[in-house]
Amino acid sequence: MRAIEKYLRRIGEPFLLQETPQADYNLLARIMEGHSRSIPFENFDVVLKKDISIQPADIESKLVDDKRGGYCWEQNNLLQIALEALGYDVTPLLARVRWGKADDSEEPNTTFTHLTLKVKTNDEKYYLADVGFAGTNSMRPISLDLGSTIQKLPEGSFRISPSKHVGFHILELYISTKKEWKPLYEWRDEKAAFVDQECSNWYSYTYPTARFTNQLFCFRIIGETRHHILNDLYVIRKGHGVDMEMTEKRIVDKEMLLVLIDGVFGIRLVDCDGIDRFLP
Repeated sequence: MRAIEKYLRRIGEPFLLQETPQADYNLLARIMEGHSRSIPFENFDVVLKKDISIQPADIESKLVDDKRGGYCWEQNNLLQIALEALGYDVTPLLARVRWGKADDSEEPNTTFTHLTLKVKTNDEKYYLADVGFAGTNSMRPISLDLGSTIQKLPEGSFRISPSKHVGFHILELYISTKKEWKPLYEWRDEKAAFVDQECSNWYSYTYPTARFTNQLFCFRIIGETRHHILNDLYVIRKGHGVDMEMTEKRIVDKEMLLVLIDGVFGIRLVDCDGIDRFLP
């Protein structure tokens, strides 16, 4: 990383290096929470039909220097760069998204459109670290050493189970309103080569039926609330499960969209021609 100090300021931890940080669970959780609260998830450049570079210098320039957000290929690559600068052993993993997808019992029906991280702490324990799944993932590390043991985290209850596909593991979230477990994504324990990440990233921002070429989406955690925009719908959520409170507002025009992007998500777009193409 060109300057870990700039990243730490970006995530609200400007004095962390003065504390002689150790590469342990507590620091990992602190970094993930600061990152999740400070750097919005967004696909605005995909909507604007721009190329998305995942070269380290380009990611740092966009998400740190320019105070933009990004999607998983940018978010988790930035997190990996920062964690390695702080002394962690990090392995990037390609994942197939299963959230909201049709049954894939016969064979996989989604490709590798998500990047997550396997992180080893200084006590030789392994965690799943992900700041790029936009609202349904945990902003705290999820232990990879507990098998299918239920892990209760601020965003709900999670578990890691064997996938129906040989050699894969699957992250699941308990939906208390339906009293059932729902899969988020699955992965195999194999380091994702950077060239494979580049291919999956390119697919994610160019393929006609890929998720992010067909919608505008952004997400940010503010205090105890979670804010997101999906096309013309602005949603604020507090809590989860049966205790969740939610408000919705329709976005009626480009001006309203840009006010929300700036005022709520902290992003001021310079080039915004076409940002409203998913509004009615």
